[in-house]
Amino acid sequence: TSNMRYRIVDKADFRVVGRKARVPLVHEGANPAIADFIRGIGPDVMRRVAALGDQEPAGIVGVSDQLDPSRAEGTELDYYHGVVTGAEVPEDMDALDVPAGQWAVFEHSGPFPQSLQYLWRDVFTQWFPSNPYGSRPGPEILSVRLSEEGTQADAELWIPVERSTA
Repeated sequence: TSNMRYRIVDKADFRVVGRKARVPLVHEGANPAIADFIRGIGPDVMRRVAALGDQEPAGIVGVSDQLDPSRAEGTELDYYHGVVTGAEVPEDMDALDVPAGQWAVFEHSGPFPQSLQYLWRDVFTQWFPSNPYGSRPGPEILSVRLSEEGTQADAELWIPVERSTA
């Protein structure tokens, strides 16, 4: 986690707008269900979605919501491929309304896709146990910018948090 930086952000209500699928949770390697789902979204739809983005995290994001508390391999979650926005929702899009709250924002750069898997693992196994925050209900938002060759990634992972009372 040496190249993982974080900050705590207070964010007002927002929504995620794009396309949604119910997919299994995969811990190792790429998630084939998410990859197939994204491939199935046409470029015209993605251009329209991208045009709606008007908030941080910027650009197209992957959003995981309704995760099983166990986070066990194979449990299902709602996956949104979309943008963070305050805009109205077009009729043919899915939307997730997200209430105001605090977020821990982790920034990380490294080899793709391994560094993304390590980022999630390190946040939950190293960062949470050593910081005065706990995760709270809400979606987890991942923004990834890939290098031209697709071998390196700059990622931002937004996790909903609240200060621990312990």
